[in-house]
Amino acid sequence: MVPFSRSIINFRLTDTSSPRLPFWDAVAILLLTLASLPATWLSPRSLLVVPDPGKFDDHWILDTPFKASHGLWFGRDVAFPYGPLFQWLCSEPSRWIGVSMASVDGFDTLLLWCTFLFVYLTLRLLLPEQPAWKRILLLILLCVFWAPWDGRTAFDIFLFTLFLRGWYALREERIRPVVLGFGAALLCAVGFLYSADTGMYAIAGFLISLAGVALESRHESNAFRRYAFALLDFTLLAVVLVLSINAIMAGVFNFRFWKSSLALVAVYRWNEPVQLSVQGTIRLFVALLAAGVVFLLRLVVPGDRRASIVSRMGFLLSAFVFAVFAMQSGLIRCDPAHIAFAIFPMVSFTGAVLLSFPSRAFSAIAALAAIICSVSLAQPAPVFRLENIRERLARMRTPLTDCPMGFSQFDGVCYPAAYADILQTNVSYLQQHTGPQGSVVIFPYQYLFGIASGRNVAGGVLQSLIAAGPYLTQLDIAGMEKAAAPAGLYFPDGMATRVYVAERDLSLPVDNVPNFTRSPEIWLWIFQRYRSEQQLTPGVVALKQDDSRLGRISMQPQPLGIKSETYKVRERITLLDLGEASWPDEGADFLRLRMTVRYRPWWKLRKPERLTLVITRSDGSQNMQSFVLEPNRSSEVWFYPWTAADLGHYFDEDGSRWRTGSHPAIAHLRLWVAPLDWVSQQPDSISIDSAEAIKFSMQPKQTVFR
Repeated sequence: MVPFSRSIINFRLTDTSSPRLPFWDAVAILLLTLASLPATWLSPRSLLVVPDPGKFDDHWILDTPFKASHGLWFGRDVAFPYGPLFQWLCSEPSRWIGVSMASVDGFDTLLLWCTFLFVYLTLRLLLPEQPAWKRILLLILLCVFWAPWDGRTAFDIFLFTLFLRGWYALREERIRPVVLGFGAALLCAVGFLYSADTGMYAIAGFLISLAGVALESRHESNAFRRYAFALLDFTLLAVVLVLSINAIMAGVFNFRFWKSSLALVAVYRWNEPVQLSVQGTIRLFVALLAAGVVFLLRLVVPGDRRASIVSRMGFLLSAFVFAVFAMQSGLIRCDPAHIAFAIFPMVSFTGAVLLSFPSRAFSAIAALAAIICSVSLAQPAPVFRLENIRERLARMRTPLTDCPMGFSQFDGVCYPAAYADILQTNVSYLQQHTGPQGSVVIFPYQYLFGIASGRNVAGGVLQSLIAAGPYLTQLDIAGMEKAAAPAGLYFPDGMATRVYVAERDLSLPVDNVPNFTRSPEIWLWIFQRYRSEQQLTPGVVALKQDDSRLGRISMQPQPLGIKSETYKVRERITLLDLGEASWPDEGADFLRLRMTVRYRPWWKLRKPERLTLVITRSDGSQNMQSFVLEPNRSSEVWFYPWTAADLGHYFDEDGSRWRTGSHPAIAHLRLWVAPLDWVSQQPDSISIDSAEAIKFSMQPKQTVFR
C-alpha cells in the first residue's frame, strides 16, 4: 500500500497559497471537535436527564454498545444495517467510561469526528489549489449545518473523490492499475464493514467515477486498457476479501454476512417507506436545481481544466450522477434526518464547485451565498446549538448530582418518575428469571428494558421490525431459538400507560403499520413458546418460557369465501372490493391473506404504494389496517381485526381467556391502494390467492400422577 499512499500525495494536496503552513486549515477540525465534546465526557459524575424516554431509535442506540461490551458484533452475531466497524466506533467511548445507560450519551461522537475528517480530506482532494480560507469556510458550513451524524455519507463522498483522483492518476500513468484496483477493493470492503449501504455506495462511486473519467478520455484508446486491468485487479482482490470476511464472520464459504447485508439493503425500500412532505420535496428539488445551475456554470466557464479537478468534465458529470444516485435514498424514508443524508453529497459537491472559481469577486459572492443558504435552508446539528454548549459549560462548573423534581434516577439517567418505576419493575422481573449472562425476549422493539437489566435481547436481527422477508425472518427466529431465553417482555400496541404528564403507549405502530402485522412470524413464534407470568405494569406483559405450548397450541384455518382473483390497478388511488366474508359462527382470532402485488421494475427506483385493508364488521363498524408487502412475491399478511391491546391476552395459560368480550363477525373486505406521495410506483395488478379466518386453541397441560 506504500505506492498508493505516495500516489495520494502526488494528487497536489499541498496548499499553494500557504507554503509555510500547508495544512493550517486543519485547525478547523480541532475547533469542531472541541465544540462537539459531549457533556458526559466533560462531567462523568453528572446525571443525564432524559425527559422523553422510549423513542424508537433510543433502543437500538443503547443496544449497540451493550452488545459490543458483551462480545456480540453486527454482521457476525446479529444482523443490522450497520456493520462491526460502525458498532466499534459507537461503542468505544462508553466502554472507556464504563457501559451504562448514561454513558451511551454521545455515542455518535467518534462518528461525528470521522465526518469532520472525511469532509476535510475530501476538500483537500477537490480544492488543493484554492486558498485555505475557502476550505475552512466550506468545512465549517458543511459540518455545522449539513453533515449527517453517522459518518456514513461523508465516507461515501470521500471514497468517490479518492476513486476519481485515482482514475485520473491512472489515465495520466501516475499510478499502476494494480494499485488502484487493490486499493479500491480494500476500501469497498471497509465500507461494507461500516454498513451495507456504505459498501454499495462505495462500489457505485468506483464505477461512476470510472464512467466520468472514461467519457472525458474517450478518444484515448490506450487509457481504456489500463482501466480494464484496474477493474480486473479490483475483482480479483474483492473475491479474496469476501472469503476473508467470511472466515472472520462464520466460515470461508459461509456467505451469511453478505446475504444479510444485501437483504437489509433490499428490504429497506419496501419495508420502511414513509410519505414525502412538501417541505422535504422542496429541500430535495432546491438542492437538485441549485446544483444543476452551479455545475452547468462551471462546465461552460472557460479556464484551465487541469488546474482544478472540479472544473473537469469527468468530475462534473460523475459527481452529479453520484449525488443524484445518493438523493434517491431520501425518497424512501423521508423524515428530515434521512433527507439530510440524501442531499449531503449534492450540497458538498456544489459547495466545492461554487468556491472553485479563481475570480476573487466571484469567490466573495459565492462565499456569501453559501453562508446565507446554510443558515436559512439547513438545520444546525444539535451539538452546535448555543444552548447545548452553554449546558456543557454549566455541567462542568456544577455537575448535576440530583434529579429534578418529578424525575427518578436509574443507572445514571434521570427519567420521569412514572417511567422509572415501570423500568425498575420490569427490569427486576427479568433479572429474577434469567442468569447474569442470559438472554431475554423483547417484542417488538423496546430493547431498553433488556439492556437496563444487563441481559442480551435474543434474536438474529437487531429489532424484529426490520426482519422482513423470508430470509431475515428466519435469521431472526434462528437467533431466538439459539438463545432459548427463559423470560421476556411483550408490549402490545395501543395499551396506554401513564408514563409522565399524559397517557402514552409504550408500543406504537411504526409508520402506522401494527407491529403484529409487520412481524407476524416473530409474534407467532413467541406466542407458541412463552406464556404470560403476571401483569407487572400496565402496558407490559411479562413472559416466561413454556415450550409445552408448542405441542398444545393448534391452528384451525377456515376459508372466508373470498374468491381468488387478479385485480388490475388502473388508477393511482384504487379501492378494490374483495367481497363478502363468511366469518365462522364460532368466531376466529386472526385474518390471513395470501396475496401478490405486482410492480414494474421501476419500483426499485421509487417505492411501493400504501396498502390498507378495510375491514367491515357485521355491526357496521370499520377497521382500517395498513401493511407492507414485498413486491412481486406471494406473501402472507396477518391481521388482528380487534383492539390491538388485547393481543397480550393470548399469552395467558388459560386459552379461554384469550378472547375478551364478544367480537362482531367480519362481513366485508376491501383493499385500498393509494400513493404515499408522488414518488410511489403504481402497481400493475394485485392477486388475492386466499383469505382465511384463523382460530387458535390450546389443550390444557396433562397432569402426571406418580
